[in-house]
Amino acid sequence: MTNILLLNPEIILACAGLLILLSGAFICESRAKLLYHLGIISTIAVLGMIITQALMAGYGTGTMWVIDPAAQFFKFIVLVATVFTLMLSVNYTGIRARHIGTYTALLLWASCGMMLLSGAMDFIYLLISLELISISCFILTGFEQKNPRSAEGAIKYFLMGGLSTAVTIYGISLFYGATGTTNLFNYATAVELHIGDPAYIMGMLFILVGFGFKVSMVPFHFWAPDAYEGAPTPVTAYLSVASKLAALGAMMRIFASVIPHQEINITMLIAILAALTMTLGNLTALFQTNVKRLLAYSSIAQAGYILIGLVVAGPIGRESVMFYSLAYLVTNIGAFAVAMVVAGKTGSYEIDAYNGLSKRSLGLSIVMVMFLLSLAGIPPMAGFVGKFYVFASAVNTQQFLWLAILGVLNSVISVYYYMGIARRMFFVGSEDESPVETDIYAASVIAVTAAATLLLGILPETVMRIVKSCVAFHL
Repeated sequence: MTNILLLNPEIILACAGLLILLSGAFICESRAKLLYHLGIISTIAVLGMIITQALMAGYGTGTMWVIDPAAQFFKFIVLVATVFTLMLSVNYTGIRARHIGTYTALLLWASCGMMLLSGAMDFIYLLISLELISISCFILTGFEQKNPRSAEGAIKYFLMGGLSTAVTIYGISLFYGATGTTNLFNYATAVELHIGDPAYIMGMLFILVGFGFKVSMVPFHFWAPDAYEGAPTPVTAYLSVASKLAALGAMMRIFASVIPHQEINITMLIAILAALTMTLGNLTALFQTNVKRLLAYSSIAQAGYILIGLVVAGPIGRESVMFYSLAYLVTNIGAFAVAMVVAGKTGSYEIDAYNGLSKRSLGLSIVMVMFLLSLAGIPPMAGFVGKFYVFASAVNTQQFLWLAILGVLNSVISVYYYMGIARRMFFVGSEDESPVETDIYAASVIAVTAAATLLLGILPETVMRIVKSCVAFHL
């Protein structure tokens, strides 16, 4: 198939966002939450379309974009994250009723951009996707008008994002100057004639910098902690998962499939950056007292682990990236959902707010421990299996055995700060012993993500079969 109908899911999602935005101008504030439900229904409908197209493959608009099972996999992740984010937003008090339409529309448009990014095969198309994501996410980050940290985080995100976009555009221009094309299919053959061309090499490095910002890779991560802390908590969860994984999916397609980066030692550079990312992320998280900042640095470290699979490349590397992405999706969304519920009760995101939580909500404490164990990579949770596949892929190459060893050491370090939260919940007392109530939307998200975290850890074979089939049909 080579027609525009392949973009039906993205078109429908974008139109749904426009409809919700227009509806927000006319709906009364007492019924504004209906717009969240409209967004959820629209996203689930598009998710159903993606699932039915799971094995579809084809190109569109002169091979500017591609649809294959790998692209559909990352679109699935983005849409699931969007549904969870909208559900967490329904009873979130930081969003004013009159702004719900704008908020929901921006989420849908950002998701549309991420879906487009997942299948981008031309740098012009890729830039359009990145801009749609960036502009939407900049605004969403600063959506809490009464919170000065929200504005601060949005400004830092905007400034660093603008710089990364400029660097990316410059890299693409160098690529175009060296190869005469912006299409990735043409690059696969054209670069063989330009391996030693300085413009080609610098172009690739600048593009790597641009994507490094999107996935909060060290040393391009400085925006993430402030943006994550200041953004509305549902948006923080969304940025830490959907935006990061969509960019990683695009990196997997560009660096591991199309461009022979091994010829210019980009592989070793990405390996070093992966090592720095997971190490600095974990070491900095040790000193955090705010749960949102702790999870922000944790997400930086998680990006480092996923980058190991990108470094390994080949089928085994791509399989590990995709499985880890799914495990990270359910685990991180669940952890942020619990953090939002606790903050809703205590009014604080400080770690002290978790003191004695087991006496106020044993169920919430248990699922939070599950999420923390998964993030730390402890069996039988999904994170353990994800890290096992990633580290095993590095061990199989021998060349990157050191990266697997460093990943294991970093996982050990992370246990300290993850279990520090668990210790407070079960072994530190609190003067406030009133029960913590969870609304039906947050409870549903927490229940689904907790079940998925456990099932992916106990029964990973089914998901791995799906992942292997996606990699086998990777165009």
